[in-house]
Amino acid sequence: MHTPQPRRILIVDGDTKARDVVRKILEQDHYFVATAATATEALEKTRLEKISVVILDQDVSDLSIEQLIPGIQSLAPEAAVIYVSDSVDGAVAAMRLGAANYLLKPINPGVLLADLVSIVEHQRAKSELRDQYVRMQAVVNSAVEGIITIDETGVIESFNPAAENMFGYTADEAIGKNISEMMPDPYSSEHHLYLSNFRRTGIRKIIGTGREVVAQRQDGSTFPIHLSVSEVQLEDRRLFTGMVRDITAIKQAEERLLQSERLAGIGQAMAALAHESRNALQRSQAGLEMLERRIKNQPEATKLIKRIQRAQDDLHQLYEDVREYAAPIRVNPEHTAISDIVRHAWHDLALAREGRNAALTETGDDPYCQGDKFGLRLVFRNILENAIAATTEEPRIKVEYGETDFVGQPAVRICICDNGPGLTADAQQQIFHEFYTTKTRGTGLGMAICKRIIVAHGGLIEASNRPPSGACITIILPRSQS
Repeated sequence: MHTPQPRRILIVDGDTKARDVVRKILEQDHYFVATAATATEALEKTRLEKISVVILDQDVSDLSIEQLIPGIQSLAPEAAVIYVSDSVDGAVAAMRLGAANYLLKPINPGVLLADLVSIVEHQRAKSELRDQYVRMQAVVNSAVEGIITIDETGVIESFNPAAENMFGYTADEAIGKNISEMMPDPYSSEHHLYLSNFRRTGIRKIIGTGREVVAQRQDGSTFPIHLSVSEVQLEDRRLFTGMVRDITAIKQAEERLLQSERLAGIGQAMAALAHESRNALQRSQAGLEMLERRIKNQPEATKLIKRIQRAQDDLHQLYEDVREYAAPIRVNPEHTAISDIVRHAWHDLALAREGRNAALTETGDDPYCQGDKFGLRLVFRNILENAIAATTEEPRIKVEYGETDFVGQPAVRICICDNGPGLTADAQQQIFHEFYTTKTRGTGLGMAICKRIIVAHGGLIEASNRPPSGACITIILPRSQS
């Protein structure tokens, strides 16, 4: 509840008798009154900023009103000036300089007191409104949800700190932009259409409801949000307030749950399949070995047997890859230097690099995080092996390390880029899907397993191209594992 402040009045009048008369009138009405005989004395008053009203007489001669009224307003911006004049022209001149009101001489005590009541009540209402605004701003600024206000055309008018963190814009950068710039298509054009239809028809489609959409950060990356929009009707126009909640963590949890259910089904099916097929593969292998001994003098037939045996080995490897993919991912986090894991993975690929004159370069500060060394080594080995295989020239692979934020937590960013031909649009979309591959050999489970390992760490893995280089795999890992 707002506590009324003491009503303090300053009388500036060179006429001592007139000044004392006004002072007594005001003190009888319980005002706190200070007086000054000159303009200079008034401006030198201590705690002038605490004054509510200045009653300024025209007969103060040491400064003109053109100097005095602005001087008072600069020292006491909340104070109202009542100018006392013996002419309407003088009063009008004072009002043009910012005086709140005027009185013509001789002063009528009733009119003076009525003016003071009106001014003080106005100041009190203004102060209460300001306090309410400050409290509201404190709530908005401390909210964990992004709160964005737009006008009827979608132009942003306010942007709270939570929205700054989500979208990567400062409030100054965001204000004046259209909200559609923070959504990728088709959400951008749909939102613009919703506002346009609402202005034309008044029919609410998204106003007063919540829905899930995709938002776009300043760097172009996207993330899922829950958006609810409410209407604010002002006296002369309408505003819309959007409450934005980043639901990345929720979507990841849902994806992990769905993936776990799918993998449990795959695991059960593969266990049964492996059990039933193992004996058949062993019998066929034994038969092929016996046949090979009988026709060892027939080279062409022996080559066909070798091809069949390789096909059986591929089938066996497929069973093993699917079984490994379906197995639960267990993260054993420990303090880990990412660069050490990358170098170990590179060392593991010595045979794949043989004769290729391949080179690995690293830039950025060496990042540390809590991670499963075995799992991450598998991830980097798979990505580096793909990069070597994709490059027809001498492989030049660059690993960039950096710091970032992910879902509001400190994280490390690792970008692995090659000098190959890059990824097609289809490959960028499908690369982490099960059984997708661009190689002539392979099961297409390698990158799918990589994604499972990174997601199990609470992280993110994405594929893109980085011209003029080739493909770029970006991994984001939280610094700590909850």
